[in-house]
Amino acid sequence: MLTRQKTSLAHGFTLIELMIVVAIIGILAAVALPAYNDYTTRAQVAEAVELMGGMKAPVSEYAYQKNIWPSAFVLSTALPAPTEIIATLSGKYATITNPMTGTYPNGTIEATIMTGQASTAGANKITFVTSDGGNTWNCTGGTVASKYRPTACK
Repeated sequence: MLTRQKTSLAHGFTLIELMIVVAIIGILAAVALPAYNDYTTRAQVAEAVELMGGMKAPVSEYAYQKNIWPSAFVLSTALPAPTEIIATLSGKYATITNPMTGTYPNGTIEATIMTGQASTAGANKITFVTSDGGNTWNCTGGTVASKYRPTACK
């Protein structure tokens, strides 16, 4: 009777298979990291837009009643003067850097991105501009690159 010998097969991956997996992971990382950086920069710019967006209604209402822009924005913990309005002036990445500029009905609100990726990418200022007393606003001004702006601000 013939006896069969069992041959043992090697288990595991070959060096070539492992190198292919490492190459695929490297390609995915090369694509994903720049996309992630752009995404986080856009989120930081969105914070600045959100801060200024919260200013549109109070600024417009003040200007409609007094026919002049407010002279300053103050924190909610301070008592505003008759020419000032209460506002949230800063977030984690951005700060509203000046009160309304311009002569009513033309005016501008500006925010500066102080920290984060948007500040280091040379994209550090974004503005809201109105020419009709605050009825409509345009957010295409400033130095923030178009690819980092929200869709409404491109």
